[in-house]
Amino acid sequence: MDWSKCKTINGTRVCVGVEIQVSARSELLYKDILHLKNSIIIGDIDLGVIVVPSDRLQSYLPDRTPSISYAKRVIREQDADRLPILLVEFEHDGPGPSLGKKITNLSRKKRAD
Repeated sequence: MDWSKCKTINGTRVCVGVEIQVSARSELLYKDILHLKNSIIIGDIDLGVIVVPSDRLQSYLPDRTPSISYAKRVIREQDADRLPILLVEFEHDGPGPSLGKKITNLSRKKRAD
């Protein structure tokens, strides 16, 4: 699996599977939870982690982008709330100063100097 990571410390091996859900296709969340659920049941991973936007941030994203409250509901619907699946929400850190334009074409920079 390319979405999981295992680590062995003092003879104990722990494997974690992570799904980051930022697509504007909320039905993918069902598939992600199913993948994590199946991987936990068959023993490929010990813990599943799903990262989703907060409810507040989701309101600024495309309509079908999932949010933390939607993810909680889908986990309950799939009977995955009895499994070690951790939900992590991310939030925008707020407005700040605008970033300066990055010069990627070095020949333009030389002309500006």
